[in-house]
Amino acid sequence: MMLERQYLWAEKKWFALPEKLRFLLVGGANTLLAYIVLNLLDALLRLVLIDSAIYAANIALILQNIITINISFITMRYYVFQSHGVFWHEWLKCVSVYAFMYVFNAVFMTLLMSLLVWPLWLAQLVYIIVSTLLIFCLHKFFSFRPQHK
Repeated sequence: MMLERQYLWAEKKWFALPEKLRFLLVGGANTLLAYIVLNLLDALLRLVLIDSAIYAANIALILQNIITINISFITMRYYVFQSHGVFWHEWLKCVSVYAFMYVFNAVFMTLLMSLLVWPLWLAQLVYIIVSTLLIFCLHKFFSFRPQHK
């Protein structure tokens, strides 16, 4: 009972924060997790299987997306946008946003790594800066847009 009251108190304070700040905090945590997973997978792939940095980075990006998309969906759905829409409908829209962002990221990353010879970690830092506003808008106005009846 005490733990539930503490959670409800914290939840009330959390949802009193502006949506954009909640997005930056939750999205920042999700992005940090995705960034760490991507770089760990890339290092593992390059150590064990793959000599090509670009090929390893692209395989790592696919695996990272598979691992982190659902975490991002759940945290964004509840802790940022407080959505109460149809779960599977929103999940499909969210996955489509991340599929689009995956393609954008793969092209962006590959170009930076091949043309500018940037390491993966640097290409992804630049991608994060470039993509943050786009992801916010896609989620706000597409994935978690309130459904009108």
